[in-house]
Amino acid sequence: MTDAYSEAVKKYTEPGQIFEFKEVTNDKGVTYREFCNPAIPENLRKFFDFGLLHPDKDWLVYDDERYEYKEIFDKSAKLANALIAAGIQKGDRVAICMVNSPEYIIAMMGIIGIGAVAVPLNSWWVPKEVTYGLQNSEAKLLIADDKRLVGLDDLDLIKVSVRSETNDHQDFYDFIKDQSDSWPEVEISGEDNATIFYTSGSTGNPKGVLLTHKSMISGFFSWLCISQIRVELYGDGLDVNSGKQLSILHCVPLFHVTGSHVGFFMSIPVGRKIVMMKKWDAKEALELLEKEKITNITGVPTQTWELLNHPDRDKYDLSNLEDLSGGGAARPPEHVKQLDEAFKARPSIGYGLTETNAIGTIGGGDEYLQNPSSCGRVVPPLTDVDIIDSDWNSLPEGEVGEIVIKSPANMAGYWKNEEATNEVMNDEGWFKSGDLGYFNGPFLHIVDRVKDLVIRGGENISCIEVEAAIYEHESVSEVCVFGIPEERLGEKLCAAIHLKDSKTLDENELNSFLAERLAKFKIPAFVVFEDNPLPRVGSGKFSKTQLREMFVNYEKEL
Repeated sequence: MTDAYSEAVKKYTEPGQIFEFKEVTNDKGVTYREFCNPAIPENLRKFFDFGLLHPDKDWLVYDDERYEYKEIFDKSAKLANALIAAGIQKGDRVAICMVNSPEYIIAMMGIIGIGAVAVPLNSWWVPKEVTYGLQNSEAKLLIADDKRLVGLDDLDLIKVSVRSETNDHQDFYDFIKDQSDSWPEVEISGEDNATIFYTSGSTGNPKGVLLTHKSMISGFFSWLCISQIRVELYGDGLDVNSGKQLSILHCVPLFHVTGSHVGFFMSIPVGRKIVMMKKWDAKEALELLEKEKITNITGVPTQTWELLNHPDRDKYDLSNLEDLSGGGAARPPEHVKQLDEAFKARPSIGYGLTETNAIGTIGGGDEYLQNPSSCGRVVPPLTDVDIIDSDWNSLPEGEVGEIVIKSPANMAGYWKNEEATNEVMNDEGWFKSGDLGYFNGPFLHIVDRVKDLVIRGGENISCIEVEAAIYEHESVSEVCVFGIPEERLGEKLCAAIHLKDSKTLDENELNSFLAERLAKFKIPAFVVFEDNPLPRVGSGKFSKTQLREMFVNYEKEL
């Protein structure tokens, strides 16, 4: 298959083809590959025009609402004009914080389409965390639903409410109603900033990942390239020539690159219908898969696993489903086999990070079944992936080291955080992922993480951030937060706590205390109050290895 794969890459990237590329050197002296076909747009505003190739297609479904692409396109233009009328200029940050909705997509397009910077904030955050994101990004305007506007009254910025049941803030449709549906003329270059996505790291507060128009487009067209290759070799990509209405069950929040990039943006050029869920529910998902004749589902592996194990699965017609895609966490090899046996659709997996516009590797078809513990091949033709030691030396095949990625899809850097940027990017354009892995032939395998980070159901959780919140309680003397394996969500967030002498605290009281400080998904699911001080290693740090072993044994005793 290696020869066939190489030939397919060559076929789609040779001179004159849409995915033709060239080697260039940027103003920082970094050499990389970029697409050079003039049909590939310079900015995302022009990228949106690709959707006009299918203006009247059923493109977005939300509850009982249905929208054609042209409707969304025109509403986005109205928002773009409304933003300019409100004083928003190119480069200004405009934040979005709400559950998935048509207005979320309209907001993303309208903001980016005038050269402003869209800042999708985690809708699971509590007001303190939302405030941090707004202040850190220096947002001038916030588009949000009622729940996310609570607790923000003291912030000095324009607030626009979506699907509101109150009159406390200006309504979204009142905000845009008198505006033209013709897009304003704004000069936008590929190097201009487009979005800031916040991602949790091991250093506490979330970091803002700054992405440019060029980096995002590089990612999107890389996906289109590998998709054509997958159609040819495996029959499981985005086949626009199949005669079937492509459709995706959109079940991931739009504040994640999986939801925004893979689910939303990639549906524009191929005319794929987006069937949007506000929140995940396996039974509702099965109903939508049948009703809307869904061809693709992309989410964290937990979601397809729940579909597989739902007691009513066989009652639904899932014959149109072709691709069971996953990302954000590893899929156990046994799950890959069971999914392939139970569904007509084929399982696939992707690996990438917010910092790389979700570009890295992708695996599918028979190759994934044959290499179920891998996350696939490097996405062609612009991306390079290597394995390095602590001194940035490349390691030979089979040796475990840190995964690094070089691509024009890489971020511009962390917003207002040069120190953090320099920690993960070198002068040659390589990005350190924080993940440990190795190559077995062309297939990348991830074995561990360098970062002190827990990934639960696709959500990144900073242990240091959670520890800091717990330490705010007056009864706590010592706390160590970490993860242990869990089949359903990947990892279970744990906290080992040692209290101060004569102090008392129970799990219910702790949960109530943390509910005001952390999003629900960051609150530890497994807490043990240790009578003795927590074990430490020679350096004085808590021994997470020992604590994990202890908690695994505790869990077995439950």
